[in-house]
Amino acid sequence: MENQILIDPAVKPDDNILENTLGKHYKILQEFEEKIKKLSLTLEWHYYRDAKSWLCKVQNKKKNFCWLSVWNTGFKLTFYFPERTIKGVYELDINDEIKKITAKMKPVGKSHPVVISVKNKKAMNDGLKILQYKMNVK
Repeated sequence: MENQILIDPAVKPDDNILENTLGKHYKILQEFEEKIKKLSLTLEWHYYRDAKSWLCKVQNKKKNFCWLSVWNTGFKLTFYFPERTIKGVYELDINDEIKKITAKMKPVGKSHPVVISVKNKKAMNDGLKILQYKMNVK
């Protein structure tokens, strides 16, 4: 069963906590963080009371590109696209399963969520492709 972790508001995630929590998936998170830095993006952790968990914003200055959450099965990247740009996600060279799941998801307000469970390098690379697309759309 998949469960979100990092829910204690008093314990901010650091490298030790993330490594202990993610286990074998921690190396993928480290590689993702390295690639994020090369794109001049930052990771910023905050505890959100409404979600009752720690979430990480992947951002450039104040512009948020996606959310990162930690689960017992790896980590997830969640993107939100407006109607006018969601179509571009379906044109990306990414796993068709991501596209199928995205097509079934209900909009959140006027935005369409794209959620990727990152459990391996291929999923991470798909997430990076979506991230780069998100960075390039206006």
